[in-house]
Amino acid sequence: MVVRRTTSDVLEQADALPFWSQDYTQLCKGEFTGAVTSVSRQGLQLFREAMNRSVDEVASAPPDSYVIGFPTVVEGEASWGLLPINAQSVLTLDKNSELLFRTSRRSEIAAAVIPAECLECYAERVECMNLRKLLESLKPAESVSAEISARLKSAVLGGLQRFAEHLPGDDGNDQAWRHFEDELLASCVQVLARGRSDGSKHHEHRIHRYIVNRVREATLANPGYPPTIGELCEQLRVSRRTLNHAFIRVLGITPVTYMRNIRLHRVRAQLQSAPEQIVTIANVAAKWGFWHMSLFSRYYRELFGELPMGTLSRARRT
Repeated sequence: MVVRRTTSDVLEQADALPFWSQDYTQLCKGEFTGAVTSVSRQGLQLFREAMNRSVDEVASAPPDSYVIGFPTVVEGEASWGLLPINAQSVLTLDKNSELLFRTSRRSEIAAAVIPAECLECYAERVECMNLRKLLESLKPAESVSAEISARLKSAVLGGLQRFAEHLPGDDGNDQAWRHFEDELLASCVQVLARGRSDGSKHHEHRIHRYIVNRVREATLANPGYPPTIGELCEQLRVSRRTLNHAFIRVLGITPVTYMRNIRLHRVRAQLQSAPEQIVTIANVAAKWGFWHMSLFSRYYRELFGELPMGTLSRARRT
């Protein structure tokens, strides 16, 4: 299966990647554009995703699959799996694990999604390695040599370019896919074996992300009456300074802005998903704690590049 999509909406982008379950929150203001290319065959998936705005992603890959990839564009601060990343990082996601990914203000990543049994068997049979033991010492974002990462990038990007044109159908193309898959598995195992970890940075970022996640849960649990910063500090037993520091480190925005963006996304999702049921936009806004309509409209337009009525009108037309 080959999928190519361009999007102009962050919620549409979250649904664009096949087989994944994703929740995107746009962090910086402005009109959104994104693109996804995906190739999948026999449970293995290659994809490339680009976005022009910083986004906080909470995502789940296909069940029982490993994700191994790399950024091709990183402009600004970004983190994958609780660790800061740059253009030299290799990114991994363990099977059946939740992905926490904050993209930079302009970003592009490419990755392979590989059935766990396939990669584990290859590592044991061909490389004589225990993949599970290898992953225990690996962090979600690692630095490897340029030579090792170049092999992985060549395999993933080359496979996307080649097979996005046409998936294997005849015997010759099936053979080409088989050789490609072997090279991809070899490249992935080699990268995993050469990773280098920094445990202290991972631990610090994990604490900061924990704080962000608890704030997200509290915001969604009380949509009409979001907690104050003081209430959050009491619940989490952290100082206001610690709370702000965690958000700046993890997402690059303040807790107040993040909670507002979360609620704006929920309003947008409701306007798009059930436009015929909307009596007034004010009712939807109030449900998510926006009582001052002029302020709500301003915040909405700043974040998404259009007024709420524009979103609703387009949804009703389509």
